[in-house]
Amino acid sequence: MRERFTILAILASVLVIFMAFTVPGCVTKGVTGDQAKTITVTDMEGRSVTVKAPVERIVLMESSKTHELAAIDGAGIVDKIVGWDNDFKDNAGDGYVKFVEKYPELADIPNVGSLDDNTFSVEKVIALNPDVVIMHNWEFMWSGDATKEALARLEQAGIPVVFVDFYMDPMVNSTKSMLLLGQILGKEQRSKEIVDFYDQHVNTVYSRLAKNVGPKPGVYIETGYNGPETYGITEGDVGWGSIVKKAGGDNIAETLLGNTSKAISPEFLVNQSPDIVILTGRNWSTPGSIRMGYTSTAADTKSTVDAYVARPGWNTINAVKNRNVYGIYHGYCFSIYNFVALEAFAKWFYPEQFKDIDPNATIREYHEKFMPIEYDGTFMYSYY
Repeated sequence: MRERFTILAILASVLVIFMAFTVPGCVTKGVTGDQAKTITVTDMEGRSVTVKAPVERIVLMESSKTHELAAIDGAGIVDKIVGWDNDFKDNAGDGYVKFVEKYPELADIPNVGSLDDNTFSVEKVIALNPDVVIMHNWEFMWSGDATKEALARLEQAGIPVVFVDFYMDPMVNSTKSMLLLGQILGKEQRSKEIVDFYDQHVNTVYSRLAKNVGPKPGVYIETGYNGPETYGITEGDVGWGSIVKKAGGDNIAETLLGNTSKAISPEFLVNQSPDIVILTGRNWSTPGSIRMGYTSTAADTKSTVDAYVARPGWNTINAVKNRNVYGIYHGYCFSIYNFVALEAFAKWFYPEQFKDIDPNATIREYHEKFMPIEYDGTFMYSYY
């Protein structure tokens, strides 16, 4: 009898060990492979997505979001990004150069193409065997059909897709997106520290603006991508337009564009005569585009803004007559850095009320606290 009882006890122990390594969600951290822990999150499209956590292999769309992932995961993210699009290199090259200088292996990450230009390859993504693909819900606005098709094919292949949002409702969803990324990276505490830093700065701006009762300054903000000969995109109540509104400005394009983005006519701009003009810059390759970012100096920015200010009719608008023309780094519109843009805008709109606020000091402190790269270059600019 004792021998039979011993055999049953051994079998029971084996069964318990087997179950512990096969039931999803019951395995402790540190177990790898197919038996790793899984979590279910709600992404910024409201989708319920189950992913292996923490994720170790990431395909990152809008690859300039390396900034956000690096803030949460530090240098470790370099080994986790196994595929990405060309956004970081082609559209945010100053940041790309900065990261590659420190982590040369980033230059070897495979390009899986872009939904924007129909070069996205589901086959390449599947071959990379990622734990997750991170996408951005603005893709539904710009490349809706391609995004839906890619999503369906990836889900069919068993590859989870998590959507984040730093653009459609940036001052609300950016922090939610950071917390979401912290969840799937297994870095919840770190992402919370970033969000706490963010909230501290935006709440200071909001609490001061809440006391304002007078008229708001009319604001025009233009993407300085095309060069001065062609008016660039401006936003309604999305992206930059949303940040202008949160900073206490009256976005002159909102009534015209709603929640869409496109260029307005020169005649409309001159007739509206905004009080403030903000031009966005990056290190784009287009001739005459406004230069800003990690690899640009204030002199670089001024040399490109000059031609914009000299556009026909601009000498008649209030912003130029009253010397209120500014530049802001374009990447701040799509990223967690938007809280710095909020501070800069509030300071430009209400200089006396925010004279003690220093957005440059804020972004420098953010880099020192959270980023694996140093802060230098030109990200905010006053033309006069």
